[in-house]
Amino acid sequence: MDIKTRVAARIKAIRNRRGLSQEALAALIDRSPDAISNLERGVSIPSYDTLDLLAKGLGVSLADLFVDEAGHDARRAEAMAKLTDAARQLDDRMLATAAEIVELLARS
Repeated sequence: MDIKTRVAARIKAIRNRRGLSQEALAALIDRSPDAISNLERGVSIPSYDTLDLLAKGLGVSLADLFVDEAGHDARRAEAMAKLTDAARQLDDRMLATAAEIVELLARS
């Protein structure tokens, strides 16, 4: 999968996880619903400014829009996204504890 397709898929997946329609995301970042549709289908390529707005509107880092889940099935990609979303909501102490738990699970 090329980067344009990966980014398009990531935008759509994150938007869906957030429970946002294309119209709602468009309103959040001051773009048209057609622009969001074109981005998600890989018809158009977002500018740097639009990528920044998308990341902020979706509550993710810019890097999250480029995460390469190539070679991983959809369930694994979704689980990774859920872990990342949950981790963002933890305070520093709880995040450190969660990291230790995940590391223990990874060793087993």
